[in-house]
Amino acid sequence: MPRYVQPSKPVPDWASDVINVLGINPLRIEILRYLAQNPEGGTSGDIGRAIGAGYKTVAWHLRQLEELATVESDAGESRQGQRVVYQLKESAFDNALAGVEKYVKGN
Repeated sequence: MPRYVQPSKPVPDWASDVINVLGINPLRIEILRYLAQNPEGGTSGDIGRAIGAGYKTVAWHLRQLEELATVESDAGESRQGQRVVYQLKESAFDNALAGVEKYVKGN
């Protein structure tokens, strides 16, 4: 894994292999993993501290994931000066995982 991603627990070899085979961004998968394991959600700072990444980088990924409808936040249109809490939209994430399998297998 790149040096800027420091998960609180080592990534098992099998998970690291999956991440590499699919070419998944290691930082993004750690963000998604954090949100999956913390259903109450978290701020970019909370997540960054937990996975060993900067909050600005985490916030950038969270905004992208929100645009892709995989993550939702409690923020309205104006985010400036707010403490934005993000949560995983489990059904959207499950659909994304199923979609990858369906596409790869040609179904």
